[in-house]
Amino acid sequence: MWGWSLHLSALLALLLPLTLQAGDPDHSPEQWLERMADSLHQHSYEGTFIFQRGDRIDTVRVVHAAEDGGYRERLQTLTGSAREVIRKVDRISAIKGARIETKGDQQGAPQRPPAFAGAMLRANERYELTSHGFDRIAGFSCYRLHAEARDEYRYSHQYCLHRDTGLPLLSELIDADGQLLERLVFTELEFLDVVFEEALTPSGCDARHIEVRAAEGSHSEEDRQSPWYFEDLPPGFATIIVTERSFGPEDVAPSLHFVLSDGLATVSVYVNPIGEGVEAFKAATRSGATHAFARPLAGHQVTVVGEVPKKTAERIAHAARFRAVEAGEGAARR
Repeated sequence: MWGWSLHLSALLALLLPLTLQAGDPDHSPEQWLERMADSLHQHSYEGTFIFQRGDRIDTVRVVHAAEDGGYRERLQTLTGSAREVIRKVDRISAIKGARIETKGDQQGAPQRPPAFAGAMLRANERYELTSHGFDRIAGFSCYRLHAEARDEYRYSHQYCLHRDTGLPLLSELIDADGQLLERLVFTELEFLDVVFEEALTPSGCDARHIEVRAAEGSHSEEDRQSPWYFEDLPPGFATIIVTERSFGPEDVAPSLHFVLSDGLATVSVYVNPIGEGVEAFKAATRSGATHAFARPLAGHQVTVVGEVPKKTAERIAHAARFRAVEAGEGAARR
């Protein structure tokens, strides 16, 4: 009996590496990236993941419901202080890769690219894509993919994508020195046909609500009729959508939200009027791989947030322009 068991174990040890290293003849690395982006708004699931940012590690429970091309999800921390986030993202914003950061909370995660990531990457050639075959995470077979940054304006990315859906079971951000900045890895996952409403209902009244919706008339390129636009962006980055971001009660005016991307990294630019009695400021902050840079411009506060190096966030902030539209006012303000 034991001889048969040992023989079987040895046979599995020989066969398993071959299975994990085998490539997928049906999809290129670019197509795998697009499958990953589509997985966000095409598949419903619940599970638990570990999110590491710097020295901090959080365990998070997630319920994710794909609906009407967009999605809703509920995230609850299982470690540290109890925190809960309810997110709602509409179809256009989901497809375009709008960011869903939570203003410093640890429920964040490495962002997913827009649905047309492969085409953008081929166009600007800012990353080198390589495949590392298949691996296994949370009991599922997944495709290992590495996107190495070719300049200092972006991080390198590593993924392990669920073989059937493209959902990232592992996502990592790596700086130019090869240091790990952020990691998300699922430890438990179940795909769902139906997500019941109670599963998306917060357990407490202090849950944070975030809604992302495309603004009326949103365009995939800069709208030259808008007073806001960008000049001299970092290489490879372009404006892909304008959305509105709502934090909290419905009576709070939403922020104007520009989403910029190089095909893999996404960066948010928020534009808010500086209200009476509110002091404008210029500052830079960092949390893990995420850099933020804020500066006043034309009576507004411009804030850039993204999982990009500091120099990228600062250059995007200084690339913002305001074109006065009233008669008699001339050149763009910088």
